[in-house]
Order: sequence, then structure tokens, then C-alpha cells
Amino acid sequence: MSGQPSELHLFVLWQKARRVEARILEDLGQQKDIEILGKWELAFSGPAAEAYPAFYGGKKPMDGPLKVRKCGGGPFLLIVVRNLNPTYGSRWARDEKYYIANELMYDLKVRYQEWAGRKHRVHGTTDAAEFARDIFILSGHTAEEWARGIPDDIRLNIPACAGWRLVMDDVGPGLGLADCRVLLENKYINDVFFEGRFHGRPAVVKCSSTCAWSINNEFRLASRLHAVAPSVVAEPLAVWTSDDGRRAFVVTEKVSGPSLTELLEQGVTAAQADGFAADILALAEALKETGILHRDVYTDNFLLGADGHLKVIDFQMSIDRNDYREDPWVAAHPKFLYVVFGVNHNTPCGCWDDRAALDAVLALLPATDAVARARRKLAAMPDIAFTARPPLGARLTLGAYAISLMIQSHVPWRSRKRRNQARKRLDTIRARGGTDVDGRDPEAVSAGKDAT
Repeated sequence: MSGQPSELHLFVLWQKARRVEARILEDLGQQKDIEILGKWELAFSGPAAEAYPAFYGGKKPMDGPLKVRKCGGGPFLLIVVRNLNPTYGSRWARDEKYYIANELMYDLKVRYQEWAGRKHRVHGTTDAAEFARDIFILSGHTAEEWARGIPDDIRLNIPACAGWRLVMDDVGPGLGLADCRVLLENKYINDVFFEGRFHGRPAVVKCSSTCAWSINNEFRLASRLHAVAPSVVAEPLAVWTSDDGRRAFVVTEKVSGPSLTELLEQGVTAAQADGFAADILALAEALKETGILHRDVYTDNFLLGADGHLKVIDFQMSIDRNDYREDPWVAAHPKFLYVVFGVNHNTPCGCWDDRAALDAVLALLPATDAVARARRKLAAMPDIAFTARPPLGARLTLGAYAISLMIQSHVPWRSRKRRNQARKRLDTIRARGGTDVDGRDPEAVSAGKDAT
């Protein structure tokens, strides 16, 4: 079969195949029906033994450690080519079956595998469907995007926690998720964020294997708040939890506008400030009505929607003020709860006050009459707060951590950046009144329910 339109294909030279890299590139350049579009050196951001199975997916069983021993786990080379005159024919596969493949690409792959010494050390695509899957994982761009031109930002679409790539490929389609690419990776309670499409809608997927309970909590509370104030809350779309309950992800609509932090840096007009003040007041009313405490209200968590309204995101640490529950991992790690998470909130240790946080956001807007009225209305509202003194064990942990930070901040052989980070965290503990190290005791607060 010949006379078909040109096709895009790829080769991957895993680390131990790169000793014949120059020979392979020279041979490709001599093929009259091959145009080399480009080559890129890539590297796994996590353990290669986990990344290999994520790349190959469900196509074949994969022993990750064995693959690393055979192929290496270091930087590898992606080569994208155009086959100008593709022809298809029958070829013999590893599973002892014949299948229809691009003849030239198949033959070149076999040749390069022989040159590399082991067939596993060179990967190549032999049909359009295989290229579409592999190029998306290797570059973060779809085959359709490649057909329109070479993308500028080639980025490996396998996160450090590579198992999430398998989850997106296996579970995602059944939920309506498609084209999920790595957006950012997190070093605290979440593993990775993907962006993709949920039944055609732009969406963000937040994944956690540390705080699965909090992911379900985010979906539950965000759904409740969105039902009351849909114009100011990013819509939660779906949630998934593994059978063992240890992993979960939540799908939320993607709000593509800038954050309020960015808007303030660019300059907010008086008209925008009036609209934003109305949005913040609507959010405060909805929080009071639903009995939800967001706990992470600051300018980064407000995004500008296409409808011109500010939309609040990130309900992972939110609590139901009628039934206080903390994620088990968060409750067991006071350093995260009171220091890392609390770095954006200038409140006493164990106190979270949404009303004060919303007022602090309003204070950053231009001082229009509408903003002033919103602040007066907010001040007249009942508290949207929760206060609970950290348990003794948490206070002892924070005390020991503060002493450790004091030592770290003065160790001369540590880098200046690390010493400054230690000092900042120590200042955060002191500002919250989290320990008695600096001679101050946290303000006594009621345990259990908040006063409303």
C-alpha cells in the first residue's frame, strides 16, 4: 500500500543506545524518504524504573528495574521525523503475530536496535496511532499540534510520580478526561497537577497520594459552595479515589485568567475593583451560609474568569465548621499545617479567619466607595473562623522544629539561601505564636467548634 500522505514518526534512543547516536542520525539523514524535524535530549524527573512502565503503558508488561538495567535510566534522545512516502505492509511482531506496519519505519527500528546491541534500547513508532500516543507523552503536545508545526516547549509528559501517568491513561477516558499533560509538580501534599479536557471543557486535575482524604474533601465542599455561589467558585467536575483509598484526584474547571496577585501587579482599575469587591462579598456570604471555612484565602487563589468574575480555587484544606475534620496526614504533620501551609496567613497558631483574610484582600484593591462599603459589610458579618489550640504533641514538635531552625540559620557551611529559608520558617512559627521558644505562649482558643 503506497501513495499515502506523509506521516510523522519518532525514535527514542534510551541512554545505553546513545553510543550509536551519531551513526543513527547519519543514517536517517541519508534516507531519501525521511526528513528529520528535530532532536531533543530529555530526562526522567523521577525514578526511571517507574517512568518506563508509565511510558509504555498498557501496551506490554514492563519490568521497570530490568528495563533500567538493559537501557539505562539517564538522559535519552527523542528524534522526530517525517516519512515523505509511507508504505504499509505485513511485519512479524514480538507476540508471534503478523501486523500491518509502516515498512520503512519498522525496518529502520530493527536496524537501529541491532546497532544498539539490544532491541529494547531503541524505540520507534510504526503507525500513526502509536505516534499520536507516544509523542503526547514524550513532548506534552498532541499529534495534531505537531502536524501544525514543531512546538516551542517540548516537555516530557511523565511526572516524577510516574504512576499518575498510568492513572490518567487508564482511568481518565472513562471519566471523560482527555489530553492530560503535566502542568506543575508539587513537593508538599500533592504529587502533580495535569491540565486537559473534561468532556471537552478545559480542566485541571489535582492528584495526591499523600492526602487522598483532602482531595475528596475539596470536591465535597467546593461542590456545596459552588451550588450557592457559582459565579465566584471554580466548578468542581469529578473526583476519583483508588480502590485502596490511598490515591485520589479531583477535576476542576480551568479558570484561564490571571490571578489576583498578577492583576494587582498590572494595576487594577476602579471599575474592576468595584466588581472584585462585589465578588469577595458574595463569597463571604456563601461561606457563612454553607458553614465552610476556606482557610487558604489569599490573592494567588483568586483567578479571573472569562465572565469577568473572580473565582476562588483550592478547597483542599477547607473544613466544614459544623463537623471539623482534618486530613489524617495533615493532622499528623504540624510542621506542614502551622508553618508551611500557614506561611501566607498572618494569624495566631491554630486560628483560621476567612473574614480577616477576605478583608486583607479587599485592602489591596483601590480605595473606591464600593470597596469601602464591602469592607464595612464584611466587618458587620459574623466570624467566618475556626480556632483550636494545637495539641500538646504538636506544640512540642513545633518547639523542637524551632530549635532546629535556630541552629540551621547559623550554620556557616550551609548556603545563604538555606539559612534564609530556615530564618523565614522560624519567623513564621514565632509570628503564629506556635511555640514558647521566644517566650510567648499561643493565645488560648476554644477547642472543637468555632464561635459564630
